[in-house]
Amino acid sequence: MKQAKPPLRAAPRRTWTLRILMRYAVLQIPALALLTAGMLLVGHWWDLPAVLPWLIIGGWLLKDVLLFPLVWRSYDPDPQPHGNTLIGCEGEVVRALTPQGMVRVHDELWQARLKDQGDCLPSGRRVLVSAMEGLTLIVDEAPGEKPS
Repeated sequence: MKQAKPPLRAAPRRTWTLRILMRYAVLQIPALALLTAGMLLVGHWWDLPAVLPWLIIGGWLLKDVLLFPLVWRSYDPDPQPHGNTLIGCEGEVVRALTPQGMVRVHDELWQARLKDQGDCLPSGRRVLVSAMEGLTLIVDEAPGEKPS
């Protein structure tokens, strides 16, 4: 009887931190200061309702709050080293790794090479992506994978 395989594991996802939020907020201060000074000057020169400059400034702050979830990655001082990487993801051997072959990661076929050149893995075995060299994945046998 064929045993069910556990689902493939995705790479850990990064989320924003307080450091990223503070960096974003500090970099918004110059624009907010210029807008505030400009609105106060315009309000002083022209006869505008007193609440109008504060509504515009509030709208500017709301824009900054609403855009943060969309742009926080560009304020991350420690981005993922390889961008949208496969490192850390699990895959399945499609063509035996002797030491090169093919693996399936996230329903995509990739050329792969075993990290330890002397080893060999048959098709159907689980692997863990440990590095990338161009479009070739460097893989190790997944932890917990039992040899047949």
